[in-house]
Amino acid sequence: MQNSSDELLYKLSRFAFASAIVGLCTIGICPAFGVIGIVVPAVIRAKLGDCGAEIKSMGKKATVAGALSLVMFLIDIVIAVFVTKSLA
Repeated sequence: MQNSSDELLYKLSRFAFASAIVGLCTIGICPAFGVIGIVVPAVIRAKLGDCGAEIKSMGKKATVAGALSLVMFLIDIVIAVFVTKSLA
């Protein structure tokens, strides 16, 4: 039973990491990818606490990539505001 649980956590961590990377690749256009990259590892840590080293490592990477994606989203918003003000 533990093996199945670890496999599920690994798949969730991989999904969060992949979502955060997609958020980076799209230059932060869709903030949902970054949020997924931050929230999934946070929920895994809050609910389970102790997991495998690989799951923790992938969670940290997903959190960092998700945060960068959200920062890029804010930069996109600022650029859009300046462009629209300069065109008006």
